[in-house]
Amino acid sequence: MSNYEQTAGLLKSLMGSLMSPDNEVRSQAEASLNSEWRDGQPQTLLGSLAFLVHRDGEAQARAFAAVLLRRIAFQTAQAVDNKEDEHTVWSVVPAAVQQAVKAELLGALKDETERSTRHKLCDTIAEIANNE
Repeated sequence: MSNYEQTAGLLKSLMGSLMSPDNEVRSQAEASLNSEWRDGQPQTLLGSLAFLVHRDGEAQARAFAAVLLRRIAFQTAQAVDNKEDEHTVWSVVPAAVQQAVKAELLGALKDETERSTRHKLCDTIAEIANNE
């Protein structure tokens, strides 16, 4: 998933803004996450979050990426073709991206040493499994 490495850097910066104590900064980051990432490039978003979960050097960033991945993946996606059908972000990304995300998450589970991060990672993996 090395093609997600570059976008993961941009996403990590956005994650920092999402944790800001300043409401204005946080609101702008949430709007960007939803419009530019979730609605505009969902497969890049999920792939980059999975990359961060597995490969970021900071445990807090890995844990936050796991939580974001779980929350975003099962939100209602922007209307695809038929506005009457509800789709999740996870269901609209290609199967190849889903498989790559799963592989990255399982690799992260194997390598993760921080207990709280492992718990968040397990919650994300379980949510994916429950929605398959």
